[in-house]
Amino acid sequence: MTPTDDGDRARGPPSDARRAVAVLVVAVVLSLTSITAVASVAAIDQVAFVSPDRTDLEADPGETVELTVALESQGGHGGEGVTAVALIAQYDPEYLSVTDVERGPWLEGEGTEVEAAATIADDAGTAILEQRREPAAGGTTGSGTIATLTVRVAEDAPAGTTPISFGETDVTLTGDYPPAVADESATVAIAGGNESLGSFDHPDPDGLERDGEVDSSGDADDTDAAASDGGAPIPGMTVGTALAALALGTAALAVARDRRRG
Repeated sequence: MTPTDDGDRARGPPSDARRAVAVLVVAVVLSLTSITAVASVAAIDQVAFVSPDRTDLEADPGETVELTVALESQGGHGGEGVTAVALIAQYDPEYLSVTDVERGPWLEGEGTEVEAAATIADDAGTAILEQRREPAAGGTTGSGTIATLTVRVAEDAPAGTTPISFGETDVTLTGDYPPAVADESATVAIAGGNESLGSFDHPDPDGLERDGEVDSSGDADDTDAAASDGGAPIPGMTVGTALAALALGTAALAVARDRRRG
């Protein structure tokens, strides 16, 4: 056996075998990437975006401000539309209170009425505006105003910043599966402050008492309507693809808000 043969043997398996292994690895990686990408694309139209018209507000103690909230959704698979929305605003009741909430026109459609009802649980730092189409008539898609909140700053509020978030909002489609919800919070800067005033531990909004009757006149009155249980998971969506869809949705909120302002 020649020295050359020994050197070839020392270099390991034949190059064809190494190339075959490399091709197999690349194929597996590409397959997994493609599956994740397809799943993410399939999931992204199952994401509803909730965002305020202003993410940064300034107010003094005792002052009242209005906050308009938009909803954007392309519905779900197979042309599903949105039939009901429970907008849930959460804030720190030590510094803020919601004094009024009115529905916007987003769910409206020809041949259907929108029934709306509101619950303001100020001690819990939560305001809920429930809306539904009657009849559903295929639901709604697109972008528009879902609600307007009137927010009052406490008389004794110190200087600093405090958020209003909408991440607990529920959206119902005509199909069997609810969409994920991506939200953008608003931050209220009180008396020109720029330091956070801390966080508030909100109770589960599903456990809040809701009393009153559903109103279809366009005004939001208190209601005893039951909260959504969140529905079943979307078939085929893993935690990874759901997080990817939400990440993409959150990034799209700023673009959607700028488009509405333009």
